[in-house]
Amino acid sequence: MAFDYGSIDLGLRNPFKMEGAVTAVRGVIVSLLGIYLLIDAAATVKDQPVAGWILVVFGLGLLASGITNASKGIVAMMRFFVGRNHPTSLAHNYSRSETSTAQEEASYVAYTKQRLTEMLVGRKNSTFIEPQGFLARFVHSVFRRLTYMPYPVRNMAQRLCGAWAQTLIALIAYAFVAFVSLAGFAGEVGEFIFPAYSVAFTVYLLLVWRSAGRAIGRMADTTIPTMGSMTLVKVVAVAILMPVVIGLGVKFVLSVSDLTLAEIDTYLAYLPRPYTILYLLGVLLGAAASTFVVAIMLNKRLNYADPKVEVSELRENWQESVHPNEIFINLDNLVMANRRYKEVPNRVYQELEPNLNEQVEGKGNFFGEMIQEIQPKFKAMDLGFIFERARLISLVSANVLFVIASILTLALAFSVADAYIYTKTLGDFAQLNAAQGAEVSSHISAIIHLFLVGVLIRAFAKILENSAHLFFAEMLFESNLIYLKVEGTFTESKISTGASIHDSTRSENTLVRSSITPWIIVCRTVSSTFAATGIQNLEHPRFILEMHKNDDELNSIRGDVINFLKDRESIAAITSQRDLRNASQIHEINKQSRAIATHQSPEALSKMEDDAGGYLRQQAERDAEPDQNK
Repeated sequence: MAFDYGSIDLGLRNPFKMEGAVTAVRGVIVSLLGIYLLIDAAATVKDQPVAGWILVVFGLGLLASGITNASKGIVAMMRFFVGRNHPTSLAHNYSRSETSTAQEEASYVAYTKQRLTEMLVGRKNSTFIEPQGFLARFVHSVFRRLTYMPYPVRNMAQRLCGAWAQTLIALIAYAFVAFVSLAGFAGEVGEFIFPAYSVAFTVYLLLVWRSAGRAIGRMADTTIPTMGSMTLVKVVAVAILMPVVIGLGVKFVLSVSDLTLAEIDTYLAYLPRPYTILYLLGVLLGAAASTFVVAIMLNKRLNYADPKVEVSELRENWQESVHPNEIFINLDNLVMANRRYKEVPNRVYQELEPNLNEQVEGKGNFFGEMIQEIQPKFKAMDLGFIFERARLISLVSANVLFVIASILTLALAFSVADAYIYTKTLGDFAQLNAAQGAEVSSHISAIIHLFLVGVLIRAFAKILENSAHLFFAEMLFESNLIYLKVEGTFTESKISTGASIHDSTRSENTLVRSSITPWIIVCRTVSSTFAATGIQNLEHPRFILEMHKNDDELNSIRGDVINFLKDRESIAAITSQRDLRNASQIHEINKQSRAIATHQSPEALSKMEDDAGGYLRQQAERDAEPDQNK
C-alpha cells in the first residue's frame, strides 16, 4: 500500500522498537562470534588448510546470521511509515479519492460488500469460523474464547496444542514399541534394535517442536488448519507395526548374509549413545517452559476479547416535501462527510447510487443503499503488567537461547575441525584399535549431540520469538460501520403564490411530496490486523472481532437528516435586498396608478377584484391548454 502523506497525524506508532533493539543486540553478539571464528580460522588455515576452511564456513554462517539479525532489528526500530490510507479496508473501497489504494489492497481485503451487509442486517460475525478436525475441536472446546481470536493467534495456540498432542502420542507410541520389542513380539531382533527406535523417537520429537516454532505468515494464516484424529491412528499403527516390520527385515538381512547379531553389536558399540531420556527431559522441560510463557500472554488476550454482535437500528417513515434526489445528496455530501475522522475520506463499501423510477401523473418511487466505514482509529490494548512482563521475558529468553545456540554452533565448528584433524592421523580405519575407535566415537558423539542440542534450543527459541512478535504485531482499530437503505414513493403537485389581481409578483413551484422509509444500521466495530516491519507494514487483512451498538451516532445521523428536511423551503422567494426594493417600488407604482372608484362600497370593490381575478385565471388556463396539447 502506498505511503500517502497527510499533515494530520493518525496516531499510528511503531510497535517493534523494543523487539528490534533486542534483536539487534543479538545480531551483534552472533556477528562477533562469527568474526572470532574467522580470526581463529585465519590462524589455523596455515597449518591445517581443510580444518581452517571448515572454521571459515561456520564463521561465515554465523557472521551472515548475525548481520541479518542486526539489520532486521535496526529496520524494526526505524520510522513506521503509515499514510492516511492505513489500515487495510474491510472490503473493496469504492471511494473516488482512494481508487489507486483500492487496487493495491484488493488482494488482501477480508470481506465483500455482500458479506458486510449480511453481517450488519443479520447480526452475525462471519469472521469466526468453525474449527475442523478432532484435535482442533477439542482445543476450542477446552479454550472456548479461542474461537474469537484473530486467525494468527488461533493458529499459534492450535500449533502449540498440536505439538503437545503429537508429543503425547509419540510417548504412547514409544511405550508400544518398547512393549512389542522388549516383550519378544518382534523376536530376538526386537530387543537388539530397540536403541534405533529410541533415536528415531528423539529425532521425531525434535522435528515436532521445530515445526511448532515455524514463523506465522500473516498472509497464509487467514484460514484455520485441520487437526484430525487420523494423526493419532497413523502414529499408533506405525508404532505397532514398525518394530515387527523392521525385525522381519533385519532377520531377512541376517539370513542372506554372513553377519551375526554379535558381530553387528560389536560395530554398534562404537556409535554414540542416544541419551534418549535426557533429550526427552529436555524436550518436556523446554516445551513446558515455553508453553507456560505463551499461555500467560494468550490468557490475557483471551480475557480481553468481548465478541459481541450488536447493532443500533432505525426504521421509520417520514412524510416530507422534498425531492428524493435531495435526500441522497444530503446523505452523501453532508451527513456522512461530516462524520469523517480527521478529514480522512470514509471507506465506501457500497456506493450510493439512487434509483428513481418516475411514473405517470407525476408519481414514482425511489431506492438507494450504501455502506460506509468511518476512518478507523487506533485502539491501544491494555493487557496489564503481567502480560507486558511475559512478553518481555518471551522476547529476551528467545534471543538468549539463540545466542546459546550460536555458541553451540561455534563449539560444533571446533568439534568438526578437531575430528578431521584426528581422523587424518589415523590412516587406515580398518586397522583401528579399541582406544582409537573410542576416540573416533567420542568425536562423532560430540558432533551429533552438539547439533541436536542446537536444533532443540533453536526450536524453543523460535516458539518464544514468534509468540512475542505476534503479540507485538497485533493492532486493534475502532470504527463506525454504517449501513443505510432509503426507499419510498413521491408525487408531484403545483403550488402558486401571488396570484391576486393586485399582486405585482408571482411564484409558481412544483412541489414533490415524498414518503420516505429509511433503514439505518450503525455499529461500532473493533477490528484486528497485524503489523510488520519494512515496506508492507500494515498490508494484512483486517478482521472484525467485535460489533457494538452506537445509539448516539444513530441519533446524530437521524437528527441531521430531520434538521435538513424541516429546514427546507418549498416556495421560491426573493432573497436579494435589491430585488426586494425593486418589487416594493413596482408594488407602489401599481397601487398609485390603479383606478379605483372610491365611492363604491367595500363589498362592491371586493366583488370587482374577484371577477378580475377569475378572468385572469381563466385566461391563464386558456394559454396553458395549447402547451399541453403539444
